[in-house]
Amino acid sequence: MEIYSIGNVIREYRQRLNISQEELAFDLCAVSTLSRIESGAQVPGRKLAEALFSRMGMLMPAGNLPMSKADYIRSILEYEINGRVATSNYDIDDLLETYKTCGDKLDVLEEQFYLFYKTMADDSKEHNAVLALKNFEKALQMSVKDYETGKIPTARYLTKTELMLLNNIARMQYFLGQKTEAIELMEFLRGYFENGIISEEEKAKNYPVILHNLENWYGLAGKGQKSLELCEKGIEVCIRYGKLTQFPYQLFNKGYALALLGRKEEAKKYIQDSFVIFDTMKEHDNVVYASKIMNKEFNFHFLEE
Repeated sequence: MEIYSIGNVIREYRQRLNISQEELAFDLCAVSTLSRIESGAQVPGRKLAEALFSRMGMLMPAGNLPMSKADYIRSILEYEINGRVATSNYDIDDLLETYKTCGDKLDVLEEQFYLFYKTMADDSKEHNAVLALKNFEKALQMSVKDYETGKIPTARYLTKTELMLLNNIARMQYFLGQKTEAIELMEFLRGYFENGIISEEEKAKNYPVILHNLENWYGLAGKGQKSLELCEKGIEVCIRYGKLTQFPYQLFNKGYALALLGRKEEAKKYIQDSFVIFDTMKEHDNVVYASKIMNKEFNFHFLEE
């Protein structure tokens, strides 16, 4: 029976997707390193193997890579950190400290993971967008070395971490008033999620967020038709992937876009539908906040004062 090494799997996936070694290795490792990995002459580190598979839109196959105790602990911590952040719980400083100190010095991709999530945790407390933007960009440049502020990266294939760093860079740019650059970068991400090589798991998790950001930004710019088109896509994506947590936001954004276009009765229907779901999810604060927005901007009255 033929035993496949991790290098065999990487090579076969890469060739099946018609990706060159140069494209896959871009800024992650030397092409010669990838060649040795694929030939079985070198075993990649855990994070490098994970990144190579991520750029091919796949999860790393379980059990194909030997791990040290520190590798194992850090993989478990990454799972826990991702789980907390996915529920908007940024109380992860204890996990990050263990991640940093549980073994040998962090390699460059572990350092990227650490800086990314440390920045998210710090920003949730300090709300320093200038510092957050600087650190998100620093983390991205660890694996996309030619990235420059305000420019779209040239790498053809990106890891899930690189994509989420770009998302957070765009968010910080928008917050700091760099709205044109933010929208251009978020549109790049939308195109990548629609046309790039990305796993269905990552698309389900993050594509609705990308659409939500763009819907908001176009809506706030008064571009109701553009926002409405993205909302329609966002609702479709939430239904397809069962993204209940994002669904009421998409409905509200559609109502807002319809209100901008003067379609008031349709707008009220979608906004009321979003309120029902928010209440069901015990997120009444969102109902109150959204009601104030619609009252102020469109003189819609949903709640008694």
